[in-house]
Amino acid sequence: MFVAEPLRPGIKQPGLKERVATLCDRHAKLWAATPAELPDLGPPIGLCQHLDNARAAARLIDALAAEVERIPEGESERRGWRDTVRHRLQDFGARRLGWPAGYRRLLFGDAFFTAAVAFAREARTSHPGLALTGLWQALRNVLIGNSLQMLLNLPVAVGPGLFAYSMLYPLTDNLLDDPLVPADAKRAFNDRFGRRLAGLPVGPSCASEAAVFDLVARIEEEFPRPEFEDVYESLLAIHRGQVRSLAQQDDPRLTDAGILAISCEKGGSSVLADLYLVSGGASASQERFAFGYGVFLQLLDDLQDVEADLHAGHETLFTRAARRGWLDEPTARLARFIDRVLDDAGDLAGPELADRKDLIRRNCRTLLVCAISEQRGRFRRRLRRTVERGWPFSLRAIRRLRRRAERRLEEAARKLQAQTGASSLLELALDEV
Repeated sequence: MFVAEPLRPGIKQPGLKERVATLCDRHAKLWAATPAELPDLGPPIGLCQHLDNARAAARLIDALAAEVERIPEGESERRGWRDTVRHRLQDFGARRLGWPAGYRRLLFGDAFFTAAVAFAREARTSHPGLALTGLWQALRNVLIGNSLQMLLNLPVAVGPGLFAYSMLYPLTDNLLDDPLVPADAKRAFNDRFGRRLAGLPVGPSCASEAAVFDLVARIEEEFPRPEFEDVYESLLAIHRGQVRSLAQQDDPRLTDAGILAISCEKGGSSVLADLYLVSGGASASQERFAFGYGVFLQLLDDLQDVEADLHAGHETLFTRAARRGWLDEPTARLARFIDRVLDDAGDLAGPELADRKDLIRRNCRTLLVCAISEQRGRFRRRLRRTVERGWPFSLRAIRRLRRRAERRLEEAARKLQAQTGASSLLELALDEV
C-alpha cells in the first residue's frame, strides 16, 4: 500500500470533498488557459509513406486474422503462438509507428494481459448475464487502474476493490445514461446508492440493486472503512459527479462553464477513485495527476460520442461545438490539454517514468485521431491535413483499416466458433489462455 503524505502539525487539512472542488477549479482553469492549437504529433510523413504504411497495416491485419484462425490446442503451443503474434505487432510498431523500446515492452508486458484475463474470467463467472459491451466497459476501467499501478510502481493486478469498482460502471452508469429509465427512478436509485456508499443502513429495492450493493461490500472487505476514509470519500465524489452529470441529459440552459465543471468533476473523480482503490492512499501530486487523467479521458469520451450524444440530446462541450459549427477548436485544445496534464505530473515526472507516460500519451492521441477520422465531416480540411502530416496513416486509411480489421476478425471468429462452439471470440480467448 502507498502511504499518504503525513499531516502537518497544527494545520487543518482539507477533506477529500474540498480537495476535489479545488481540483475541479484547477483543471477548468487549465482547460481555459490551454491554446486551441494542435501539438506536434510527429515528424512529417508524406503521401508515399502513408500509402506504404497502409499497405503494411492491411497485410498485418490479414496475417493476424489468419493467426486467430489457427490458435493451437496445447498450452505450450499456445505460448509459442502468443509470442509469434506479439513479435509481429512489436515489429510493426517499431518499423511503422515509431514505438520506442520502452513502449513496446510495456504495451506487450504479461502483467497487463494477465490482469485483463483474470478480470474478464471473474466477471463472466460472477455476472454471467453481463453483456459483452458492459464487460468491455468494465475492462477499460481495469486498464486505467492498472496504468496507475504501473506509474506508482505497484504490482499490476486486479484486487477486490478495483474489480468491484470496475463492475459498478456497467451496472450503474448505463442505467443512469438510459433515456428509457424515468428521471424519478434514476434519482431514487442514486439516493439509495449514495447512502450505501456512505456506509448508512439501506437495503436494495431489487435484484439489480442487490448486485450493486454486493460490489460495495467487496470494496469494504479490502478497505475497512475506519482505516481508509478517503477510499469511500473518492467513491462518493464520483457518485456526486455522476448525479450532477444527469443535468447534461435534459438541461439546455447549462452554460459552457457549467458543462466543463460537470465534466471535470465526473471524469476527474472517476480516476481519483481508481487511484485510491489501487493504492489505499495518495500524495497531493498523485491526486492531481489522477484527477487530470480522468478529466481528459472524460473529454475524449465526449469527443468519440458526439454523434450519439447529439442524437440523445446530451449536452457536452463537443455537442455544443458541433451545433455551432466545427469541432476543430475543442479537439485541438484537448490534444494540448492531455500533454499539459502528463507533463505536469509532480512526483510522477521522473525520467524513469517517461516510457510509462509515453504509453498513456500515445494511446490517447490514437483515440483522438481515430475520432477525427470517424467524424471527418465535423472538422475543417486544414485541421485534417495538419493531423495527417504528423500521423503514420491518412484519415481515410484509418477508416478503411478499421473496417478491414472488423471484417477479417469477424470472419476468423465465425470459423473458430463453428469449430469450438464458443459464443464469442472473447469467450474463446478466455478458454484458450
